[in-house]
Amino acid sequence: MAYMQRSELAAWGELTAKEFLEKRGVLLLANNYRNRYGEIDLIGIDADSYIFFEVKTRQSINFGFPEESVSEEKLLRIETVGWSFLEEKKAENEDWRIDIIAIIRDPKTACYEIQWIKNVSTEN
Repeated sequence: MAYMQRSELAAWGELTAKEFLEKRGVLLLANNYRNRYGEIDLIGIDADSYIFFEVKTRQSINFGFPEESVSEEKLLRIETVGWSFLEEKKAENEDWRIDIIAIIRDPKTACYEIQWIKNVSTEN
């Protein structure tokens, strides 16, 4: 195995996250949802809450863990895009949250660790 290019790794990470979430009962509604405010990697519903997922994949932790790269600015952008999505779906009064799927993939073995970090917030 070898290191993946950034775009290849991102695509692999999102596919891996989708499979992981579907196995855990999350109904996925959209991937790479975009509007004029930005983009959300995955959008799903779990236990009557909308979830806006940010997927971060790394091949090493030399520059930190994947979840550490999700800035407050990024969370605010996801929130803005999420509100717009809810308005579009006429679901403004529904519960929602932002979660991170953090994946570390070993390029030598193709083994990976995946972590689902629930309910991240700019208020933390």
